[in-house]
Amino acid sequence: MRPEGNAVKVMFVGDISMGEYYPSFGHGPRTFADSGDIFARVKPIFSTADLVVGNLEAPITGRQYDRRDPEKMVLKVNPDHASQLKQAGFGVLQVANNHTVQHSDAGFDDTLAALDKLDIAAAGLNRQKPVVVERDGLSIGFMAASDVPDNTDKAQTKYQRLDEDFLASVEREAPNYDHLVVMLHWGLEASTAPLPYQRQLVERFYRAGVSAVIGSHPHLFYEIEMRERFVCAYSLGNFVFDLCWDNRLTKTGVLELDFGKQSIDARLWPVQIEKNGCLPTPSGDAITVEQTLVPYDLGRKMDFQQIRKVIYLLRNLHKGNTSLKIKFFQQKILSVLGVGKSA
Repeated sequence: MRPEGNAVKVMFVGDISMGEYYPSFGHGPRTFADSGDIFARVKPIFSTADLVVGNLEAPITGRQYDRRDPEKMVLKVNPDHASQLKQAGFGVLQVANNHTVQHSDAGFDDTLAALDKLDIAAAGLNRQKPVVVERDGLSIGFMAASDVPDNTDKAQTKYQRLDEDFLASVEREAPNYDHLVVMLHWGLEASTAPLPYQRQLVERFYRAGVSAVIGSHPHLFYEIEMRERFVCAYSLGNFVFDLCWDNRLTKTGVLELDFGKQSIDARLWPVQIEKNGCLPTPSGDAITVEQTLVPYDLGRKMDFQQIRKVIYLLRNLHKGNTSLKIKFFQQKILSVLGVGKSA
């Protein structure tokens, strides 16, 4: 159904890491952004939207920067590159995920300060009221939470966890807006399909009057479900991320939702991430979402991912910051062997 009257067009994308993962030190998004525009090829699509929304998967901070230490470089976004997000059209970014406090609470605060300076709203702060966008007489609320244990601080209180208090808050807030969008960092990276608990939660959100559920974390682009005045994208996969050892990790898209007063229209723009995960590139015409859309064949299993990752690292060892990659590899080997651990 086409939305009536003046629709508000919001485009959603998945995980955005403008830093670099271990196998890509020196030739991942952080390095690419030194001389190139990460979003250059998708800007023509974004330019037609009233708002672009994504999941910011890496902290924006220059704190404790050390090119000799893999752990102080991994997934760390250069603050000088943050403006590319604004220039691309992003107005709301989810910060509730398991990497945003990876470089300390102070690094998380740096991220919020960088977004605030760019006038980009952060969604998913602990106990945060909905981020509200009002356009053409419509009110759209955005809430976000993570169901993934944090990588570095299991007891963190910076971002919102997906718990019963959050679910109750969603149910209270849904009637207060023309549309409420719930963004969730959830699921399992090893799974090629949504888990049963995710499907159960989606039913609860639907009954509560939520208009859209937008998922992230598995790094794969799952099915999209469309119902009357409701859409669910369980996982939008990666959008900028140098996880390139499996081709399934580089298949993504831009989910376009046109919000009308009483309806939602959905289309998917297929995208392939090129240049070592640095450059999202349109790969086809927009596809109308009707009922259930499965854009990619993900197979049944994510077998041998660690082996694929090691092969990718070794094949690209000569690129970029070779010494930093070697140091990371040595640390991993010693960790596996138990060297340096106390008895």
